[in-house]
Amino acid sequence: MTRRTPRVLGRSELDTIRELYRYNSRVRKKYLARIWGLPPAARYRGRGASFPSLADIFLHVLDAYRWWFRSVYQNDTSWKDYPLGIRLSRAQARKEERATDRLVQGILRGLRPRDLSRTLPIPGSRGRRIAVRVLLLHMAEEELQHRGELNALLWQDDVEPPVTGFGE
Repeated sequence: MTRRTPRVLGRSELDTIRELYRYNSRVRKKYLARIWGLPPAARYRGRGASFPSLADIFLHVLDAYRWWFRSVYQNDTSWKDYPLGIRLSRAQARKEERATDRLVQGILRGLRPRDLSRTLPIPGSRGRRIAVRVLLLHMAEEELQHRGELNALLWQDDVEPPVTGFGE
């Protein structure tokens, strides 16, 4: 018996995941523009959140993508996290976001439905493994969780976040 790929609204599971990642990519660029459009004092002010500043939270999302897609998916640990408090120019932040996006989108383009069930070792976890499907969904959730956090912090400063709904 062959296992069929689940379809959601006429799309395959992988097509739906790719669409979610394209959405996150578009919206992430809006958050970058909003955050780097703020005065540096507002961008880098410690907020007592999951990471100290708006910029740190944004860069953490890029780090998370790099960890899961480079260290786990590609078994490449040669990269380094962005240090907390790093002050990137808007052009540098865009360059880092584009590089991360190219990495992620390139992997997504190469995936086939059967790859979603494949498991990967998690570095430093004493033999734990993660299914590619779970990795992909976890990272979508990770970004959305931090986006909500950024929204709350921006609203506290009376700055309207670039809220964009899926499918808009």
